[in-house]
Amino acid sequence: ATGQHNELTTTTNMAAGSAGIKFKQEHVYSVKNNIMCGITFGAWCKLLWRRRASVEWKTYWFRLFFLTVLSVFNSVVAFAEWLVYGRKIAAAKINPRPVFVLGHPRTGTTHLINLLSRDNEQFGFCKTFHVGFPSGFLLLERYKHLLSGLLDSKRPMDNMALDWDLPQEDELGVNVLSAGISPYMPLVFMKDHRDYQPYFSFEHAEPADKTAFVSAFRYFLRKLTVRNGEEKRLIIKSPVHTARVKLLLQLFPDAQFLYIHRNPFEVFQSAINMAQTTYWYTYLHTPSDEDIVSFVVEQYEILYDTYVEARGLIPKGNLYELSFAKLDAEPLAEIRRIYATLGWPGVERVEPKIEAYRKTLRNFKKNAHVALTEEMQQLVLDRWGPSFTEFGYSRTPPS
Repeated sequence: ATGQHNELTTTTNMAAGSAGIKFKQEHVYSVKNNIMCGITFGAWCKLLWRRRASVEWKTYWFRLFFLTVLSVFNSVVAFAEWLVYGRKIAAAKINPRPVFVLGHPRTGTTHLINLLSRDNEQFGFCKTFHVGFPSGFLLLERYKHLLSGLLDSKRPMDNMALDWDLPQEDELGVNVLSAGISPYMPLVFMKDHRDYQPYFSFEHAEPADKTAFVSAFRYFLRKLTVRNGEEKRLIIKSPVHTARVKLLLQLFPDAQFLYIHRNPFEVFQSAINMAQTTYWYTYLHTPSDEDIVSFVVEQYEILYDTYVEARGLIPKGNLYELSFAKLDAEPLAEIRRIYATLGWPGVERVEPKIEAYRKTLRNFKKNAHVALTEEMQQLVLDRWGPSFTEFGYSRTPPS
């Protein structure tokens, strides 16, 4: 068990340093894979004004120019969508029993949601296009092929397939709709990452910010409901929801939860790899090595501490915890256990679809990460130690 974790006075006031890790600036003029591509002009201006002192205008001028032009396009589409779908969105009733997939980034949440998405008869999902263009996807989705140049065909961090139709994290869309009221904003302003920590659980956030986030979140879920149908339960996956169990239960008392964990050493290696291969596509200023490492370390602490503290609030039968190792080794057996524990019908119907999906992964090769130095190992043990004990992981680094 852990003590209370206050995002405003995070334990990482003890500086993590960089643990000897060095990052290389890349993709300065790239406009691909950018989490802000769907923002509207008004929200974009609000965000830039708020963070004007943090923006490196000369370094990232091309990215700023491109996103500004795209924001005007998004505003036009958003207005047209409101004319066509506004009443339907306002009247949509979100299924009161959504399912939330929780877990720290790089623990296997994407693999899990990809498996669960085979059951598209009883569940609805959030797709990459929906979060990429959250203000206009109901109108724009039929033309998504025209925007394929904004995405690589594979995820930069792990070579998994990436396209507009794959399941994706709802927080990416809500971040844009709320003009940056999200802990995803450090991917744009990494040097300011502690400013966004109140947005993990919102327990210490300004009331106006919490209200704006909840409004954007519910609006996005209503749009997903219009897209998927009111009869379907939504399965929502965003790692930052791991810190929001209390909030999510306030919004949806009958929600169910899946929590996936992984060896913390492997999570750290994968997170550092992601920081190098992915984050540079979205920065609007240049962080230091220490900024990036402290973000990785602190995010894990916040997500772990708040989850362990709040999971007891989840009613019996509405939570299933699993390890990435088991899911990776025996996915069908783990999916059966999920269906049985949470009382979902129809696992036999879904199994052939899961098997077909697994066959598409036969040639997939996992990343070979840089070996952990003694300094990195000690950082992980010192800062993430409680999670080793909680989930039964060896404190000896994997070979």
